[in-house]
Amino acid sequence: MLELRHLRYFVAVAEELNFSRAAERLHMAQPPLSVAIRQLEQEVGAELLARSTREVRLTSAGGVLLEGARRLLDGLEGTLAATRRAADGQLGTLRVGFSWSARFSTLPVLGQALARSSPDVTLITQEMWNARMPQALQSANIDVAISLCPELDSELAYEPVRRERVAALLPEGHPRASAPEVELSALAKDTFLIFPRELAPRLHDAMLAICRGAGFEPKLSKRPFHSAGDTGTLSAGDSVALAPESVRGALPGVVAVALAGAGRWLDTYMLWNERTAPPAAERLRDVARRAFADEPQRPPDLAP
Repeated sequence: MLELRHLRYFVAVAEELNFSRAAERLHMAQPPLSVAIRQLEQEVGAELLARSTREVRLTSAGGVLLEGARRLLDGLEGTLAATRRAADGQLGTLRVGFSWSARFSTLPVLGQALARSSPDVTLITQEMWNARMPQALQSANIDVAISLCPELDSELAYEPVRRERVAALLPEGHPRASAPEVELSALAKDTFLIFPRELAPRLHDAMLAICRGAGFEPKLSKRPFHSAGDTGTLSAGDSVALAPESVRGALPGVVAVALAGAGRWLDTYMLWNERTAPPAAERLRDVARRAFADEPQRPPDLAP
């Protein structure tokens, strides 16, 4: 059977046209090199090198084999190099599910940083409700999730990406839209747009808890927050909403106003399934650790 090492030996001899120099190049003794070339000629069924006491030269058959062997070995080296890069997370495809709020700042920052550090990793992104992310990760429909107030699952790994202050999203015509900051309690009589609980349970509860911490039970609109934001009716309506500060400036006709008083925070996490996550997922985690390192102190790991 033809062996790759025999092809490597043959290329060395054919390029050096000298068995001694070829053996030195290959870091081996000359006798086993000569034996290997004879074995290759027997396998091919043709004389590849014409030998005399004064010279070694390629036969016409040897010339054909040399050209093909170079292509084969070069292709093999390229494949092996690509395999190593894929194992190191530098090559491949990474499927990322993300929360609505991540589309405005978090995901673009991570995507651009990953493109700079690992340009041969292809991101395929999909906006996804928080409630769907655990099952999507467990079934390997996605490799990584970027989630604001993620749902908890003991089978998944979690790592904080960033912690952001909460801002009030107000229509431009709202009486407090021009203020540098607003007391959340001053919005107690407004109607709040919030994600439906079944789509993002922990996020929904976090928004209610922020309002309750300000001393009031929010009056909830029948319109879901994402629909009002996507269709532009948030800017034209009489409702308000809460969101991470990174949403600032993302919705036409809507102003993000900082909340006065003690800081209120929302946390974005990266989630993955350690059994199925590809090596490129670790590259994305490394990028996230650097990208938001200068932001406020991150929260401790979640305990599902």
